[in-house]
Amino acid sequence: MNFPISDSRIDLSHSSASILINRMVEAVTCTDEPAYHVTLDAEGDEQIVMTSLSELFDCVPQINEAYADCCDDEHQEVFWMAYREIGLEHSPLGLICMNSEETGYLSTAQSMNALADRIRLLISCQEVDEVTEQDEMIFSPTQCRAMHQ
Repeated sequence: MNFPISDSRIDLSHSSASILINRMVEAVTCTDEPAYHVTLDAEGDEQIVMTSLSELFDCVPQINEAYADCCDDEHQEVFWMAYREIGLEHSPLGLICMNSEETGYLSTAQSMNALADRIRLLISCQEVDEVTEQDEMIFSPTQCRAMHQ
């Protein structure tokens, strides 16, 4: 299923958004590539180069935020948690969020890179939690603490 961007003001249906989010989270976990390669030219203007993730991230503005309350699976939960944690917000310039110092806003491309990074972080934390839970089922609490120190 392609997600054409004919008009970013038109929201995707809930089912299309769910499929897109699942594909996006899967794709993000399979690579360490950013959503977009962002550099500055000699004049300080942002130059954006597409990556393998860009097509998926181009559709994020079309995902209705009301869908955040209707998560069907872990991928959607991770996506919406990452979305909220970085503070994505709509602006006339697109979806943006604050930089890590909270002194200014990132561009849309930089904000999508921040979203991809946060998704990776949340997925890696989930994997650590799952391993810890499995260890706790196999080993005694004392053995688990020793293993994770």
